[in-house]
This record gives sequence, C-alpha cells and structure tokens, in this order.
Amino acid sequence: MGFVVISTVLIICIFIVTLVVIRQLSRDDVKMEVTATCEEKNELNQAIVKIYFSFSIGKLAQRKKEIIASVDWSEGWLPVCYNLKENGVYQQERLLTITNEKSYTTFDINATNAIDYLGRGEGYVVLVLEDPVVTDKSRAGVILAITANMVTYQLADSTSWENDFAVYQK
Repeated sequence: MGFVVISTVLIICIFIVTLVVIRQLSRDDVKMEVTATCEEKNELNQAIVKIYFSFSIGKLAQRKKEIIASVDWSEGWLPVCYNLKENGVYQQERLLTITNEKSYTTFDINATNAIDYLGRGEGYVVLVLEDPVVTDKSRAGVILAITANMVTYQLADSTSWENDFAVYQK
C-alpha cells in the first residue's frame, strides 16, 4: 500500500516539474518589443515619429488565430498610417481610421501573411505632431490581442522619446 502511494506522489511530482520546465522554456517564445524612431518633418512642418513593433507568438502560430493591434499615444500626436512586414517585406502603408478617440486606434493584422513560420512579425505606425504641447517627453504603446482557439492573449509594450527634435510653435 505504501509503495502505491509513494509511486503516485512521485508520478504527480514528475508531472508538475515537467509542466513548470515547459512553461519556463516557452516563456521566451511569446514577447513584444516597441521602439520609437524620430524622423524629419513632413511638408507641413510637422514632426514625424515611427513606432516600430516586433512580436513573437511562439506556439500560437500553429493555431487558427485573429490578431488585433491597438496603438495609443501622447496628447498632441496624430496617427497617420501603419505598415506590416508581410511575407518578409514591408508592403504599402495603410491609412489608419481615426475615431472619436484622440488617444488610441486599432487595426487588424492578417496573421496568414504577417507572421512567419516561427510566429514572428513586425510593423510600424507613423505619428505626426499635429497639436504641439510643451512637454519634454512623449510616449506611445502597442497592444496585440491574439485570439487563438477562443482564448485571447495580450502582448503589450510602450516606448517614449525626447521632444527636443520638434520645434513647438503655437
């Protein structure tokens, strides 16, 4: 009787340790990184920032999935367009639809074309400084909502940048 109890406890412990190890190893598979690059000014003398994002969804890449991206930004900035790397190269920029919200917008990511066989993808969002506000820093964030097998996972990261490249005129 004691042998059966010890064997059962040992099997349960091995199972739990295996699950913990698998979870720790797969944790690096799912990640997201967001960076900002300050560009020049456009023809309207508005400062331009590109918010680059790269992500990896690991084993979720093999499942049927839907991905929705949300971008939020600091006051004074306006999103213009976005671009996704599809089949390994950036395609044409797509305009972002602006809603009544002045601090975030969303767009769909075509998981078939925008994610490689390892579950990685990347893209960028272009922001212009439309209504300058006097601050030293601005920020933007990207959130991906990945729905796979009726479960939604979220990846999020944000970045900030110095506003010294933009000339504030009112």
